[in-house]
Amino acid sequence: MTDWAAFAASLGGIPCETDPALVKQRSRDFYWYSPVLKQQLRHVTADMVVAPRDEAEVIEVIRRCYAERIAVTARGGGTGNYGQAMPLHGGVVLDLMQLNSIGELRNGMLRVGAGAKLGEIEARCKPLGWELRMFPSTRRTASIGGFVAGGFRRRRFDQLRHVA
Repeated sequence: MTDWAAFAASLGGIPCETDPALVKQRSRDFYWYSPVLKQQLRHVTADMVVAPRDEAEVIEVIRRCYAERIAVTARGGGTGNYGQAMPLHGGVVLDLMQLNSIGELRNGMLRVGAGAKLGEIEARCKPLGWELRMFPSTRRTASIGGFVAGGFRRRRFDQLRHVA
């Protein structure tokens, strides 16, 4: 059994959450849209949520979880509908929303962090004459990392298009 206070301390200041109500909330998406999944996943929850602020912290969390054999479930905005980012085996929910950088748009290419919200990406690009070609109805809260990891089906990720 993992000593979660000791585990959090071993992360050296990377933000952690252990409050059961908040952990349960961050362990959920809209899985309950499906009556089947509602029954199967209603008791699923992590033991801790860890919210790294940069790539180095992501690496450290994964390194520590691997060393302790702790399950890791990566999570974005939590707007999915099928339990894709729910921690089936407890452990750590790796909340990537702090990795929300949006870089400079150059030649129709944009580098963003996994936690960048789709609506914020489009807001940054539109004044420059670019827009997203496709996005979910939840674009104000959905992250690009979750959008891609949650089942985006295009062969190439060429979602910016010039509109000017």
